[in-house]
Amino acid sequence: MSVASLGADVAPVTFAARRMRASFGGLVRGELRKLIHLRITWVLAAVITLLIVGAQLLLVTGPDTGRQVRNDPLGAFYTLIEGDFALVRVFSGIFLLVIAAHVIGLEYQQGTIRILLGRGVGRLQLLGAKVTAILLVGLALIVGALLIELLFATGLTLALADGHQPWQALNGAFWGSVGYYLLCLAINTVATLALGVAAAVVGRSLAFGLAVGLSWFAVDNLMTIPLSILVQVTHSAFWANLSGALLGPVLNRLPDEIAPPWTQIVPGPHGAVTVTHTLSGFGPLTLVPVPGSHALLVIGIYIVVFAVVAVVLTRRRDVLE
Repeated sequence: MSVASLGADVAPVTFAARRMRASFGGLVRGELRKLIHLRITWVLAAVITLLIVGAQLLLVTGPDTGRQVRNDPLGAFYTLIEGDFALVRVFSGIFLLVIAAHVIGLEYQQGTIRILLGRGVGRLQLLGAKVTAILLVGLALIVGALLIELLFATGLTLALADGHQPWQALNGAFWGSVGYYLLCLAINTVATLALGVAAAVVGRSLAFGLAVGLSWFAVDNLMTIPLSILVQVTHSAFWANLSGALLGPVLNRLPDEIAPPWTQIVPGPHGAVTVTHTLSGFGPLTLVPVPGSHALLVIGIYIVVFAVVAVVLTRRRDVLE
């Protein structure tokens, strides 16, 4: 057999192999199909929807809600968005951690990921497709939750305003605050997803991914208790400053740390008084005030570390095994 004929035989095979190699978009669509057919996706989405609706019903039926909407509409709407965004942040974070453990950890555990890699799919390409699919589904859940809260906020306004028009109190500063809450929610989404992916890649099992992912923020928030005890015992500021490096408390209070305050003019005993308020997050505080730049730096470092761990282990461990 001549070299020319051998080359002619090899070329079509190589060309066909390249055509059969899955594109990144095709991998993302495949991962989305897996997520859609995953029972835990729908169970979590249903539970979170019920919890969001239940929280809104409690808010609507609150004894002072109507009075606040009529007498202090701007403050009422700030209270509303503070609670609503806290709910979405917490529930969407749990959703992302659980889904990441199933999509990545369970596939390693069952060995199905080796079938995909055996078909010529790159390891990082597959990981990127999984992360993209999880992010898209998580964003869909977040948008759905925010729409539910928007519908209830509209109904709350119409039902309890008693002929007033409280939405007229919403000024540019309010919508700027909404933008900051959305930014904090986006940062929390990225950080939580990075944690869930790193935990699933490290453990290569559903149990490990769930255990590490779901316990991380609980441990982080509870760490403020022994740190405060150490501050009292040692009288050292080191332990208080250390709380500023905990991911959970920093994410909890990110709106406090990066958003500008908002002002409100209220009647006082000697005339109108301007009162300054700060945006508020939800969850345990750090033991020391954390500037916005410091908070963003801490969160950025965690995200980079989680991403590097996931990428390096995905590339190297399959090669060495």
